[in-house]
Amino acid sequence: MILYRHRFLFGFTVAIALMMFNQCFTPAIAFAQAPPGFAAGARRISPPSAPAEITISFTEQFANSFLDALFTNLKPPAFPLGADNVHDQSLRNRANAFSASGTSACVSEVVLQREVDGVYTAIHFTNKGIVAPLAFTGTYNTGLLGCVRFRGWANALVNLEYDRQSQILLARVAVQDFHLSDLSTRASGVVKELVQSAINKRVNPIKILQATQLAARLPITSAGGALRLRVTDLRPEILQNELRLHLFYEFARAE
Repeated sequence: MILYRHRFLFGFTVAIALMMFNQCFTPAIAFAQAPPGFAAGARRISPPSAPAEITISFTEQFANSFLDALFTNLKPPAFPLGADNVHDQSLRNRANAFSASGTSACVSEVVLQREVDGVYTAIHFTNKGIVAPLAFTGTYNTGLLGCVRFRGWANALVNLEYDRQSQILLARVAVQDFHLSDLSTRASGVVKELVQSAINKRVNPIKILQATQLAARLPITSAGGALRLRVTDLRPEILQNELRLHLFYEFARAE
């Protein structure tokens, strides 16, 4: 991901520099070669009133290729289960009454998996938002039933928001619609709530993008200086099979 980020910033900088070169030199060349009477047909262009905007698009294929790389090259993400990770007092009491202290042989945790029972962890962009089925397995150390192993999947809704103060694009996952297997009815109720609480607490919020990573400094030798590009705002737009990030920039003299 670091390599891809550097490639993106390098490509982004080169593209902007070429655009500036084209804007600085093409009009002068065209004027030198213009036929007589060209000036009479010239028209004045008013300075833009809207902020400079760039749009970056991400497809579902890109997002799910990232998940493939994550599960192939890294360990599956794991989140601890237990009363210590629960805010709700009622659930915490029930978890304490039901669970036992975890051991190295039976760690109470939920682990995200690429696939469970034919359901794949994935990201889907829809007109109504981002939907993410989550496949998982786990173990839960109980006092009465011993080490309980479970597997299943859940649907999750993902909301994107841009924190202007920290200049970070955040994602918040809301887990719902649980389906558990390999688990007794007696334990399923507590485990469902613990899994939901663990993911919601440990995952959220997810830092997707830092706006400062998309800043750039563009040296323009012919103008005797450089321009600094800084992101002033970021607006996500979710479409069918596509995520668009609208980036708004300001231009200033670079020191």
